[in-house]
Amino acid sequence: MHRLVIATATTAALLFVHSVTSSAKAATLGGDSTCSKVSFSYLNCAGSFSGNDKGAQGSGLSNLNSLFGEGWSFVGDNEDGVVSFTNGGNGTQSGSASTGLSGFGAIAIKAGNSYSLYTVDDLATFDWGTAGVAKVGNKGNTPGLSHLSIYRQAKSAPPDSQEVPEPSLLLGIVGMLGISKRLRRKA
Repeated sequence: MHRLVIATATTAALLFVHSVTSSAKAATLGGDSTCSKVSFSYLNCAGSFSGNDKGAQGSGLSNLNSLFGEGWSFVGDNEDGVVSFTNGGNGTQSGSASTGLSGFGAIAIKAGNSYSLYTVDDLATFDWGTAGVAKVGNKGNTPGLSHLSIYRQAKSAPPDSQEVPEPSLLLGIVGMLGISKRLRRKA
């Protein structure tokens, strides 16, 4: 009976901890610092990352491949005419953009000293904002847009968001295994 009470209490505690902390998704790798601060629609979000997404020192492709699956390639940006702004633009904090592309893809929003990545359902038209990049200056200001890059993935379907186990859940599972091992030794 004592074992049943301990096992039930442990399970209840684990379920409570998991319910409180299970909101993390692989899709929202940026957490509160990135994803919750933007007001435009996206599928997945990651960042902010220091530096540039493109060019010789850029890390956009490696971040996309490691976070959202392999097969990404750089298509272009507003600097080479792939992206046209229908509202906002360089130096502004939000706007709308269009491309001659359609379907699933990713955008990198570069502003200040960092960038963030977002996957979107359709690259034809989309909204964007710089609220998800690192703040700048002593007052923590939201920087204006430097450039907006477009990426495509070889596979056509957007990846499914997956639950990421919370550290507290993993710790609880390890604790539960330890308790059950201890109880088996006493028996």
